[in-house]
Order: sequence, then structure tokens, then C-alpha cells
Amino acid sequence: MNARVSHSMLAAALAASVASAPLSAAQAQPPAISQPFTTQIFLQNPNPAAATTVINFYPELSGTFVLAHPVNLNANGSAQVAVGSLSLSSPWKGSAVVSADQPVVAAMIQVPPTGYGRIMFNAFTSADASSNIFLSTFLGRGNATNTASTFAVQNTESVPITITVNFIPTSGPTFNTSVVLPGFATKIFDGYDYTTTIGAGFPWAFDGSAAVTAVKVSDGTPALVVGSAEERRYDTGADSGRFRAYGFEAIPQSAGASTIYMPTALCQFNNTTTFYAIQNLSSSATTVVTVTYSGISTQQVNTALGPLAKWSVNPCPVAGAGYSGAAVIQSSGAPLAAVGKANQISGSQPRYSTAFLAQASGSRRLAVPYVRWNPTSPGTAFRSNIAIQNIGSTAVPTGQLSVYYYAQDGSLFRTCTTNTALVSGAKANSNVAGAFFPEFNCTPGLPSGVTTATLTFAGSAVIEGPSGAQLLAVIRNTTPAASTQIHTEDFNAIPLP
Repeated sequence: MNARVSHSMLAAALAASVASAPLSAAQAQPPAISQPFTTQIFLQNPNPAAATTVINFYPELSGTFVLAHPVNLNANGSAQVAVGSLSLSSPWKGSAVVSADQPVVAAMIQVPPTGYGRIMFNAFTSADASSNIFLSTFLGRGNATNTASTFAVQNTESVPITITVNFIPTSGPTFNTSVVLPGFATKIFDGYDYTTTIGAGFPWAFDGSAAVTAVKVSDGTPALVVGSAEERRYDTGADSGRFRAYGFEAIPQSAGASTIYMPTALCQFNNTTTFYAIQNLSSSATTVVTVTYSGISTQQVNTALGPLAKWSVNPCPVAGAGYSGAAVIQSSGAPLAAVGKANQISGSQPRYSTAFLAQASGSRRLAVPYVRWNPTSPGTAFRSNIAIQNIGSTAVPTGQLSVYYYAQDGSLFRTCTTNTALVSGAKANSNVAGAFFPEFNCTPGLPSGVTTATLTFAGSAVIEGPSGAQLLAVIRNTTPAASTQIHTEDFNAIPLP
């Protein structure tokens, strides 16, 4: 390793467990919410030179790593690490820190032993760490959705810190709890097992948001943390949504803004509707929040969103059934953050739910650590579709927005380039197969004898626009077969310099 070391933190309830045997459809009930998932980590090197990396694994509440796993990445290459195959105890939970000799990015998937959908979110760089982080939605056992959150907070400092978590309900008093974390350690707050992991007195049926502050134990100065959340249904009845599971990142103070953007907004489009949890990041000021959807003249307004509180909203009241677009969320003063969820609300069962973040700013280059395309059979194979939004003030000209798809060995598989201008606020869609979406032309063609229905691809992507472009992207990973689309999940592309 040389002096150019970068770090990616995976602040999550990373799990390593022995995979269970597949169950028949009649047996496929969701596991108990405490049953561990198995984690897969995806690393991407979006650079023209090879990278040497190591992943250090930390048990929960421990500042000492128990395993260092090296991974070498070719230029523009990527890799997949199955945590369950490593020499960790089973079951095991904790967090990880990825270090490299040049900047790399990472994402992860929690793979269920059976039943639940997959959970996906991104790692953080050191620059993402903050002394104040926010979770725009947190759910406790007993709420109306039968869904509970698991919130992992990771200390990115090498010294002990004290974290204080404020849980702010949509109504009623705030609940506070504090924990001391050793260097690099993680604490997991479980909304299902709340008495043990959060504390006595945490309210039943909690529905709200959370805010974390961190200080160093030694002198009380601000300390840096990151965080992520998972949400799972915990009922095992006949409800069509009982298999839903999804994940998203906590939001640092620096990512909040008075204007934030959602690259996807849907109302009963392909049986799917998006729902936003919008949080006021001010600890003292009430603000007015306005949501504007592309192509829709009517706005949605909350005239009094209180400090650190959340507002839940979807586009259907103003956009109507069949709508597919993007959204801009604006505040009259206080900074905002938001989590989006895409719920399949009708159609084949079981029905999926995904999660992704609003963002305040874009980049001309974006990294996508996980891209897949698989044939229609078997139905559990995954396909990635990328929704790219132009949040800049000017159009991206025809031919100046490209998606470069790289195989895991770093070789360039395909280049897909826009065949029309992408105006301000609009979105375009891409996948490695060049299928379904007319906005892009892809070269070269598919290999001889390969069609969209037979293509198999595993790798990563880099999205690139012209100088000055401001781009965001959300990637949806789903399966072709309706019976397995419960595994559908969304994640945000990662900004690059």
C-alpha cells in the first residue's frame, strides 16, 4: 500500500451464516426477523490502473478487526466477495472497512436464506462521514406496516466516541439513547428487538425519523460516523407484502439541502408507485416543503414540517395512474433529506419494495459497482436497469451522455450513448443489453449468437456526461420472472471526481 489510501465503510449489520437449503413455494415463508442474512460485497475500481484493496471486518461493538481479506482489482475491474464464505464465526454480525491504494467504491447486498427480498446499499467514503447523520424513516415493531428497521451506526474514528440517537416520532415525544463506541466499531439499533438494542421505554409502534450526533470521549469535540438502515416485514401471514425487505444509507449533514432531487417518481406505472419519506434536518426550525413532479403542473405542499420530523408522500394525488417521471423536493429554508421507496402495489405476488436516496447535487461521472444481466430462465437471475437524471440547468446534448459497461476483469463490454438530448430535469434509461429503452444506442453489438434473452453479464458501469454536467442515477436490480421479483432492489450510483 502506498500513501494514496482511500477507505470505504460498510456500516451495516453484515451477516455471515451457513446458507439454508432452498424451500418449495409452499414452504417459502419469511424467516424470523432476527434470522441473519448472508452478505455479498461488491468492489469497483473505476480507474485506469489496477488497485490493491483489503477488507477489514469488525464485530459489532468491537474496535478490533477479526479478519483482513485482500482483493486485487484490475483497471476498471470489479469483484464480488461472499462474506459467508470467509473465515468468520457463524452467525456473525458487524461492519467492514475497505482500504485501497487508490480510490475505489463499494456496495453490498444482504442475501436472505429464504423468503425475504434482497437488501442493497452503498458503502461510504471517508468524505461522507459526519458528526451529524440522519435517517429519514425509522419503524418500530407494532406499526401499521408490520415492518421494522435495523439502523447501524459506525464509528469512522480510531478513538472511542459517544453517539446520541434521537428517535423523532410523527407524533409524540422524542426518545433519546446514547452509546460509547470503540474506534471503528458499530452499534446496531433494531426496531423489532427494541428493548434490548435501543432501550426500555422506546415506544411501541414507532413511526418516525432519527438523528445521530457524535463526539469524542476524550474531549467532547465532534466525531465522524456513517450509518445505514434495513427494513423488513416481520409478519408471516397471508399479506401479499409480507416478503418485503430493502436498505438505504443514512444521510450526512453535508448532503442535506433546500433543494433535493429524486431520479424516479412513479404512480401505478408497471404496477409500481414511489413513496417518499422527507425529513427536515433542522433541529430547531419548521419549514415548508414543496414537491414538484416533472411534467405535472400541480405541486404537493406541507406547510409545517417540524424540526427533524418526516413527511410521507407519493405522486398519485397529483400525477395520476400511469405516471413515470422524476421529482424535485424544495424547502423554504431548512435543509432536507429524503428516502424513496418503490412499491409494487398490484400484480403478481409476492410484491416487492425497494429503497433509494434523494440527492442534492450531481456529478458528470458516476460509478455503478453492481451490474447484472441474465437470461429469462432461470427466473432468479438478475437484470440491472439504470435511470439517469439530468439535474443541471442546461440540456446534455445528443451523443454526450454515455454508459460504459465493464466486465469484472476490467474489459470494456459495451458503450451505450444517448441518441437524443437530455433536457434539464429529464431522465434516460439504460441497460447493458440495450433492450427496452430507445434513449441509447449501444456498440458494439452483442456477441455472435447472443440475444437479449440469452445474454449473461456480470460487472460494473461508469456513467459519464460532458464537462459541467450534473447527473444522478438510480439502479434497479430485478428478476424477469414475476414470481421472484420480490428480490428487486434499488441503489444510487456513486459520484466520481
